[in-house]
Amino acid sequence: MPASYPDSRIDATLALMKPKFLEVFKTEPSEVEWLLFTFAPGRVNFYGEHADYMGGYVCPGGLREGCHILVGRVAKYKDAKLRFATTKGQYYELASIAEGSQNKDWSTFARGAACIMLNDLKKDLDDAELQGMCLISHGTLPMGSGMSASASYDVALLMAIRSVALATYKAAPQTHPHHYPELHRGSREDKIKLTKQALLIETKYCGVNVGIMDQFSCVHATKDKFMALDCDTLTFKNHEIGNITGPDACFLLINSMVKHELTAGDHGNGYNAIRSDIEGAELAVSKTKLGGKPFKFCHIARNPTKFTTGDPVQFVADCKAAMTPSQYARGVFNVAEQIRTIDFINLSEPSCPLSPAERYKRAGELLNATHEGQRDALRISTPELNFIQEAINKEEGVAGGRLMGGGFGGCILLLLKKSAVDRVLRNVQAGFKAKFGLTPEAYPVELCDGGFTVSLWSGKASSL
Repeated sequence: MPASYPDSRIDATLALMKPKFLEVFKTEPSEVEWLLFTFAPGRVNFYGEHADYMGGYVCPGGLREGCHILVGRVAKYKDAKLRFATTKGQYYELASIAEGSQNKDWSTFARGAACIMLNDLKKDLDDAELQGMCLISHGTLPMGSGMSASASYDVALLMAIRSVALATYKAAPQTHPHHYPELHRGSREDKIKLTKQALLIETKYCGVNVGIMDQFSCVHATKDKFMALDCDTLTFKNHEIGNITGPDACFLLINSMVKHELTAGDHGNGYNAIRSDIEGAELAVSKTKLGGKPFKFCHIARNPTKFTTGDPVQFVADCKAAMTPSQYARGVFNVAEQIRTIDFINLSEPSCPLSPAERYKRAGELLNATHEGQRDALRISTPELNFIQEAINKEEGVAGGRLMGGGFGGCILLLLKKSAVDRVLRNVQAGFKAKFGLTPEAYPVELCDGGFTVSLWSGKASSL
């Protein structure tokens, strides 16, 4: 059982979700066979934006909040349908695992997860294990905040559907001293497969060509650690964030209150357009400098001397004539961001020669440099995000900060002294409200474990 989600927390979450389950599925406790509970966390990314789909390094970790799913079998439902709901009262019935249209509606995630998992397991909706399956989800991440609420939903859905279809909840071993038996999380290969299936929900069913970082973090996160994830090989190493913050500083998220939409963006700034521009820039460098030979930005970022004796960013910039203006700006940003990410990872190494104060200062400089590129090169920031980022940098005790996530809204991630948190928040919130009429929410960054599933099965319908 993850240390970040003890039995007492499961008890509290189930106490909230079970009455909602009975209400939305119009049933009684005596008609329900409780099967399982699953949770997948949201994601914070300390460094490496728009780098995952280019094979670069990223630095994510799991958050305390995320998506919680409760599954029960309701006796009166004997048709070949899966029923999904949310604690907000939304309801959806799935009667076919045939593919449908692409969109970002919440029900599309449910449809995508069911289609992907059941087709992989070669099971249909009339399978005996699926009869009467009802699933209710409870999200505790603010939607559109850039903390990967959708990825946590992807992962939690897939874990729940797989466990029901294979009836693994019936064989969960008791994990003393916990009273909720945890299902085995699987081998590395199992986790990688789950991660890729979760990504497929986003790309195939929702139509957003995101990278793999969010889903990977939701599956593989470790309490009190962030991972240096190599998106080219899908290998990672856990790092202590305390090597950057020291005992006196922390990371904090401030929400711009603008819900980001990755398929949106003005003037071709949407997520898919950005990815296309960066990939186009990479191809232009290959053709211009290397005669069309295979080339990746992640390779020059990690081993610049293989390609140039000078600046790797300038190596890319030299190909400006072969790129469109947006390809040039975004391609140069991507290489620079990948190099900065490696610098950030090195700051967290115990062997880093910098003093704690120097690490803290350098990390803030890196955050600010990335935000400048997100604002001017990627063009994914907003007036609200820029206001927060500029405001925090006027405050004593702040090292720096940047937009976190795909952009077009969401949060600013900042690094600051713990003693400055209350004052910085008070001043930023007051200024933001005066300008935009809203008070931005703030969230502490507490690093927690990846997704898990526990069995609730007792072999029969049970009462609350």
